[in-house]
Amino acid sequence: MVIWIVFVLVGGLLFVYFNFKIWLKCNISISFIKIKISYRILKKEYVQNKKIYYVDFFRKTAKRYSSIKSKKIYPYLKHLKKAARLFIVKNIYFYPECIDDVSSFAFEFMIVNNVIKRPILRK
Repeated sequence: MVIWIVFVLVGGLLFVYFNFKIWLKCNISISFIKIKISYRILKKEYVQNKKIYYVDFFRKTAKRYSSIKSKKIYPYLKHLKKAARLFIVKNIYFYPECIDDVSSFAFEFMIVNNVIKRPILRK
């Protein structure tokens, strides 16, 4: 029993002092969308770039939603809404940009954890 109390206290303290940050940038042009995601977990930063063409995206989504497997995901969306309360969106920017020699419209924002960091022992 004591070990479970220690796990709960240590896990709670890690969650309170754990900084979670995602930086997302989307460039929207006429034929494609380019997404850059940068996220930091425990002082290590990861970067992912993805270029999605609209034609390929619509073909894949049409096949996915026609299959029966994708309908099993819908009951889990209510759990995602509960977890979304822990995060907030900050620093939203909109601006024109030129990427891959194509003019595009870029928007970027940051998602951070919504936990208020207070000292455990107050003065």
